[in-house]
Amino acid sequence: MMTEKPRHSSAVTLDRILDAARNAFAEHGFDGARLDSIAKAAGVTKQLVYHYFKTKEELYSVVLDRVSDEAMAMLDSPDYDSLPPADAVRSLIERIIQAYIERPYIGRMTVDQDLHKGEHISRRSKYMPTVRSFVAARVAPMLERGAAQGVFRPDVDPRLFYWSIFALASAVFTQNWAMSQSAGIDFTSTEGIALWRDHVTNFALRAILAPTPAD
Repeated sequence: MMTEKPRHSSAVTLDRILDAARNAFAEHGFDGARLDSIAKAAGVTKQLVYHYFKTKEELYSVVLDRVSDEAMAMLDSPDYDSLPPADAVRSLIERIIQAYIERPYIGRMTVDQDLHKGEHISRRSKYMPTVRSFVAARVAPMLERGAAQGVFRPDVDPRLFYWSIFALASAVFTQNWAMSQSAGIDFTSTEGIALWRDHVTNFALRAILAPTPAD
């Protein structure tokens, strides 16, 4: 029986640093996260953190790329190409919401980097290129296929559509306190999140459905 080869200790150490940094940036934001606290949480010295990353900005950029890769892996699916167009949109919205449920730090880091207008993201970062590639490879084809089948309107911009549904779907995680207080619905609960998912899905599909002859 073959046993799994153990990972090199430096790779394990790096993973611990990145996990600790991710948690710190998600909880405290870029400004509030401290390298000494990250080192302590990772069980290493601050000097070792600097051995891998020259600045906090470099560490933040690597963590954001890692989180972006995780998020895109959860959002992406080859099933989009075979599902009926409306079902593909439903699946995408479901995947956005599920990603936030399973990895709460995605929402916190998304808000933090947006507040800073990306100033701590390096030019080598994969974050924006990955999003652009996803929209071009997955979102645009599902809309084009829907338009070709007469299901969707032909004038839907895939970039605007993606960010519309992403902003709507993620709002239940990034703004749940305000939403819950104003609407009188517990949007932190499983039921509240499901209610919001159904609302966003219906709202998005109504916005892009092709008009019927009666319309």
